[in-house]
Amino acid sequence: MNREPTAPPGETWEFFSACIHYLGKSALTSLFQRGERQIERWSADPATSGSQRNPIDRYEQLLKGLMDKGLVDIARSGVGRQAHLVGCELVEKEMPSPDKESVELEIIDDLSAKINYDTILLDPGSTQEQCRMAMESFIRELKENYVKKCQDNNWTP
Repeated sequence: MNREPTAPPGETWEFFSACIHYLGKSALTSLFQRGERQIERWSADPATSGSQRNPIDRYEQLLKGLMDKGLVDIARSGVGRQAHLVGCELVEKEMPSPDKESVELEIIDDLSAKINYDTILLDPGSTQEQCRMAMESFIRELKENYVKKCQDNNWTP
């Protein structure tokens, strides 16, 4: 359980095993308010130990539940915060689908996202998360413009 990882974790239990190795059990017991044995169960290979689901497994179930209900923005906001913590950004696998009939209407549609973004940037009470989400919304609108232009010209986005 306290072995040095030989590769980056690919499974959630491997992540917990790496955390035990690098941070120590006491850091995890303090953070999660659980005993050492529980932390060890989370870091055990379920194929050989019959261990319980760990907090990451439960978090993934939570995300799947949100996605199943179509609450994509809420699910992505949580994951986006985590990505930001490790110096990354979420990028959709596919370009967004335009929701207007023409490039001109797509451009007009950008205005509300741009105004929202600027308003949040100028608000001294806005949070970093609000700024990031507004920026991502505006960038999505710009991508829709590009995709619509590609569709109109039979280009591949």
